[in-house]
Parts: sequence; structure tokens; C-alpha cells
Amino acid sequence: MTSHAIDAGLILFREGMEAILVLAALSAFLQRAAPEQGRSLGFGALAGVGASLLAAAAFMAWRDGAHDDRLEGVVCLLAAGLMLWTGGWLARRSDPRAWTAELRRKTETAMASPRVGLAVGAIGFLAVFREGAETVLFLAALLRDAPSPAALLPGIAVAVVMLAALWFALTRLALRLPLRPLFLGTSVFLLVMAVRLAAAAVQEFQEQAMLPLDPIDLPRWADSLGLPDNLEQMAAMALVVVLAIPALAAGLRGGGARSAAA
Repeated sequence: MTSHAIDAGLILFREGMEAILVLAALSAFLQRAAPEQGRSLGFGALAGVGASLLAAAAFMAWRDGAHDDRLEGVVCLLAAGLMLWTGGWLARRSDPRAWTAELRRKTETAMASPRVGLAVGAIGFLAVFREGAETVLFLAALLRDAPSPAALLPGIAVAVVMLAALWFALTRLALRLPLRPLFLGTSVFLLVMAVRLAAAAVQEFQEQAMLPLDPIDLPRWADSLGLPDNLEQMAAMALVVVLAIPALAAGLRGGGARSAAA
């Protein structure tokens, strides 16, 4: 399996895992409070899957048109920013009790709505479509240097199987996941991807002469790690790292509970 397929699989699994955790928690709460609304949650989730697939199809249709490095640079930049934000959000909210309480509050608000079914369905839709839209953007950034969309398919297929197994384990076997290390681990993955995509965005703009290119001499160990050999890309990577440090520090020292409760 190529590195592109592995990255695609990890991205899809991470995004899908968050949606599944949200849906499993909401489903468990509804089974106790309003079991008749479980179908509304399911319909909303399926609608979110459909909307995500439509977004993916729209992107593929756009990508089959004229190639524009500037647009690819913008896609990479947006993906890097979203990964940085999402990774920081997860790190700051890595306390499972606060995370569960937040979901409970949202569900109780929906239950108080005069149109309960529609409100519950909307929660299911947004839980899936938000992750689906993020996945489309992230995979779009990966396609920048992939030989073809087919290169991502093996990783995507493995991720789909793993997500199905995770859903079965959570809903049928009542598996309890260690949310804190899981959230922190996926946060680190997203932040590493954000660093890579920030450099990729700068490279696209450099190729269009929109940004300068100042070469630097790298030591052999840095070159073997695949670090860029110019000042601008290194600066973009360093900026993402600096922005990520506060969120990771908050998560590691247990600040997630305070952040989520705020």
C-alpha cells in the first residue's frame, strides 16, 4: 500500500471515527430518553453520508477540468487550517466526561424542540456531513501529488471496513474506547498533516511565482526526513507548529475538561 493510500485511510478513519463516536453516544442516550427517535437520528446520518458523497462527486467533476496550481494551493491551505483547528479542538476537549456532557446538552436541546424528529435528524446529519466535508477537503489536498484518485482507494477501502467494525463494536458489543488517548493521538496526526499541507500550499504558490523561493542548506538528517529546502516552506511549517503547541499542551495537562465546560 502506498503512502498516499495510507494517508487517505488514516484521514477517513479519523474523520469517520469521530462521527461514529458522536452517533453512538447520541443513540445510547436516545435509547433511554426517547427510543422512538432513533430512526430520525439514523435518517439524518444517512442524509449526511449522501451529502458527503455528493460533495465528493462535485469535487471530482471540478478536478477533471482545467488544472490550476493556484486553486490547489488554496485547497492545501484551507485543509491545513482546518486540520490545525480540528486537531486543536480535539486536544482541548480530550476529557471524555466533558465531551459526553456536551453531546447530552445538544440532545436535550433537540428533545425540547417542537419538532423533535427533525431536530434529532439534523444533529445526525451535521455529525456526519461535517466530517464528510472535512474528509473531501483533506483528500483533495492529498490528490495534489497522488498519481491518480485510484491510488487512494486501497486505504479508503480498509478504513471503511475498520469503521464498520468500530460501529458494530460500539453499538452491539458495548465496547468502551479510551477517549482521552484516542483524541490526543488523532490530534497529533491531524497537526502533523497540517504541517505538511502548509508547506505544500506554499510550494504551489512558489511554482506560480506568487511567493519567493529562498534556498537553504539542510543537514543530511533533515533532508532524509523530507523537510523542504527553502526558507518559505520551513517558515510555514514552523508557524503551524507554534500555533499547535498551546492546544497540545492543554490536552496533555488535562485542560480539556475546562475548555469543553467553558
